[in-house]
Amino acid sequence: MHENRLVWMNGPFKAGTPDLKIFKEHGLKDKIAPGQKIIGDNGYVGTNGIVSTPNSHDPPEVRHFKSRARARHESFNCRIKNFKCLDAKFHHGIPKHKICFEAVCVICQYQLENGSPLFEI
Repeated sequence: MHENRLVWMNGPFKAGTPDLKIFKEHGLKDKIAPGQKIIGDNGYVGTNGIVSTPNSHDPPEVRHFKSRARARHESFNCRIKNFKCLDAKFHHGIPKHKICFEAVCVICQYQLENGSPLFEI
């Protein structure tokens, strides 16, 4: 199912922490139901079939679907980045940064639910 919904956030993490490390060691991997997969980029190679990554053996329609799914996710990330909470040093401590980031995510989710959805895949 493809929903206009943020389903997980966690952090903060030190800048430069690889997505795969966060996925494996900080909770997201454990949230994926048995038998389900998520779509990720090449940074998730080696996840034992939990994350479906770009694959040259995929049929063209599957490659296209995966590409649009990743682009859709990046469009949500772009909405978060528009608030400039990730591109500059935050001078108010980690606890307040977490609060600010979560507030931005809630605002972005509100936008999804109220007239500014993500594009369909």
